[in-house]
Amino acid sequence: MIKNYLKMFLIIFTVTAQAPLDLVIDTNERDIEIKSGISGTKIALFGATPSGKRDIIIEVVGPPKNQAMQEKRRFFGFWLGRGKSYYKNVPSYYNLLSSKPLEEITNQEGLNKLGLGIEHLPLGKAEIKYSTIKQSEFDQRLRSEMFKNGQFFEEQGNIILRSGPGKVGLFKTEFSLPPNSLQGKYFVRYFLFQNGEAISYAESTIDLKQAGFARLIWIFANKFALLYGIIAIILSGLLGWVVSLIFSRYKLT
Repeated sequence: MIKNYLKMFLIIFTVTAQAPLDLVIDTNERDIEIKSGISGTKIALFGATPSGKRDIIIEVVGPPKNQAMQEKRRFFGFWLGRGKSYYKNVPSYYNLLSSKPLEEITNQEGLNKLGLGIEHLPLGKAEIKYSTIKQSEFDQRLRSEMFKNGQFFEEQGNIILRSGPGKVGLFKTEFSLPPNSLQGKYFVRYFLFQNGEAISYAESTIDLKQAGFARLIWIFANKFALLYGIIAIILSGLLGWVVSLIFSRYKLT
């Protein structure tokens, strides 16, 4: 917390001295260590802008993952699904934060041009098998499913803008990560808008990782998945054998 305030003070000092025309943020990669579960982990983003009637949009994109979507068709009263679409490098987390409702900041053309928003989020080319459905339909279903599962968000009006010293405006926002968030790098894009047009841009990176011994287990499980699985099976078997031995020795029922 104290570190965040020191960074904010440095940003204010820099902006006040330069009276800039651009966004000013902490561009250093931030390491966030998770001591227990990811669920509820809060991340704060802040910075400074020139004062005046300007708006902010911030996009947070999580580590990529592979995703499959199954086609569902109704056949004689039954739901059948043989066709599938396979996606690579789909964002595991997406959040779009803004200082106002998006329609009050810019139009759909502007959002599409910058690739901002769930509807404009690029998903890449999918490999479609055993289906005649177009990818656009699979894309729509994937976006809808990720939104329902709490992995895609649009938190409009969540950025707080305040006046700072001199010709400086300050902004801050917070968001919480869902329990199914992946560890890894989260890329953040900041956009400063005026009169419907993006006039400044900045970006930063957040590295979300498990702390302590839990991180070592996570690294081992990801880099040596097969060995990790074998060890897990062996340990599970040993645990079952020990419990069985204890029950038989002391005749517990």
